[in-house]
Amino acid sequence: MQHNNSIKSTIMKFAREKSHLYYVTLITSALNGILSVIPYYFIWKILRELVVHFDSIDGHKIIWYGIYIFGSQVLGIIMNFSALLASHYMAFRVETNIRKKSVAHLLTLPIGFFENQDSGRLRRIIDDNASKTHSFIAHIFPDSAAAFSVPVTLFVLMFIINYKLALVCVMGVVLGLLCLMRMTRGDGTKIMEEYMKASENLNINGVEYIRGIPVVKVFNQTVESFQRFYAAIMEYDEKAKQSVRYFQTPMVLYNVALNLPAVLLIPVCILMMGQTEDPLSLFVECIFFLIMSLMLHTTLMRLMTISEGQNIYRVTLTKLHEFFEEKGRTVIPSEKREEEGIVFDHVHFTYPEKTTEALSDIHFHFEKKKSYALVGASGSGKSTLVSLIAGFYSLDSGEIRLDGENIASIPQNELLSKMAIVFQQSSLLKQSLRDNIAMGLQVGDEEILHAMEQSQCTDILDRMDRGLDTMLGTKGTYVSGGEAQRIALARAFLRNRDILLLDEATAYADPENEALIQQSIDALKREKTTITIAHRLNSIKDVDEIVFMDRGKIVATGSHDTLMEKEARYRELYEEYSRSIAWKAQGKSREQGEVMA
Repeated sequence: MQHNNSIKSTIMKFAREKSHLYYVTLITSALNGILSVIPYYFIWKILRELVVHFDSIDGHKIIWYGIYIFGSQVLGIIMNFSALLASHYMAFRVETNIRKKSVAHLLTLPIGFFENQDSGRLRRIIDDNASKTHSFIAHIFPDSAAAFSVPVTLFVLMFIINYKLALVCVMGVVLGLLCLMRMTRGDGTKIMEEYMKASENLNINGVEYIRGIPVVKVFNQTVESFQRFYAAIMEYDEKAKQSVRYFQTPMVLYNVALNLPAVLLIPVCILMMGQTEDPLSLFVECIFFLIMSLMLHTTLMRLMTISEGQNIYRVTLTKLHEFFEEKGRTVIPSEKREEEGIVFDHVHFTYPEKTTEALSDIHFHFEKKKSYALVGASGSGKSTLVSLIAGFYSLDSGEIRLDGENIASIPQNELLSKMAIVFQQSSLLKQSLRDNIAMGLQVGDEEILHAMEQSQCTDILDRMDRGLDTMLGTKGTYVSGGEAQRIALARAFLRNRDILLLDEATAYADPENEALIQQSIDALKREKTTITIAHRLNSIKDVDEIVFMDRGKIVATGSHDTLMEKEARYRELYEEYSRSIAWKAQGKSREQGEVMA
């Protein structure tokens, strides 16, 4: 989709209340450019008085010319200050609103969006692009108005003074602008976008590689073993070389074109000397044009910098537009049916940017107030099924109904308010223990303490020096993975929802914490519809029904004994798990024997 990436449209979108400053910046910046040229005109006038009219110098005129030069400089400073003040007001407002609207937009996106996005990339899209937009509007935008008003003013003066010498200067400028257009249009823009994308990928994968250095060093591996980082380096190398190859010829021609007037002016003036009746005037004009050609060179080099900034700005705005085009979860009206529990009705689902279905024709009824365990090898679709119940993604086809209502017709906040979810890895905020458990709920300390007691967290609270006010994380108190999981369970107890989704809540807990967590889960799931993703198969024998999944399909359901008898793949999975438990137990016994010996 084509986007309007003009500065005016950006300001109207993110800082409409400051849009009048757009015109203030343009006008004052353009006036500053014009005023910066005026002193050179009066310098020429002074030179004419000193050289052409040396025998009858009018000192009064020279004094006034000096006053004009001083006055234009003072006015130029005022105009420049006004332009920068106006542009900075706009830029700060645009940057602030980009961040605000981006965060607000993030809240509208389905949770599945975040599972498929690198957090560093999201931060760069919002934070870095907001900063780049600020830099362009605050600094480069005012320069762009002056960069166009300066050459226009110069050409007007040049043609007034000597149109023949002006044509020599115009020839070089036209050639330079043609080279500039080649670099900033068409293939040039595409190459710059590819280069910036490769640079961004290199930064992202570089951070990932640095975080993984301990693993790389421990296993004595090289950078090549970190394939994504190595591929990012190679891609950046290719795009950087491609950029250099494309831009080197027009850049060389651009520099030659900018210096061409200064090189040609002297021989042209020498040729014209023999054809003029006033060689002194021509001499002064030649000096003026030499000065002007150098000023043109500086101005057009500034245009080159501005053009590069515009390329970066266009790429930046394109990324922001693409981010804002990410669709939130669509609420689809539907009729409610007379049924209870959670029903999967011929559900098909494929992850974004994937071609293979993650779930294929899932048709199953999770009955109300019963407990279920999802079992299967890694990649069988267990976590995907739970994510779809929580509305993290939109389905390819079919529907999921909660108490007869299609979850696609339930707003995300309302849907999640019916559930308590405990993930495999629980995240804690760098806030107080109270805030981490309440998570926005307006509840009293008594309720929080009761939830902590139910989730076996009292020992955690006992070691907190400031009780519920103890800060967790940076500059605060740290907790173990198992303790974090129990705090997450306290959140679930506090909410007391009718549906409980557990993604292997004991996966990373030590034996002591695992026992406490399991006790909490057993208490939490009473009188609730509970769906547990289980890898530790010895913990699910008491559930009402086991759902065995393989390659995105439900292949068998029933009790543990039923599946052991009728489903060979489940039996094989359970026996493999039992052997691993026995192997660990033997290893532990051997270690204890060695210690006793």
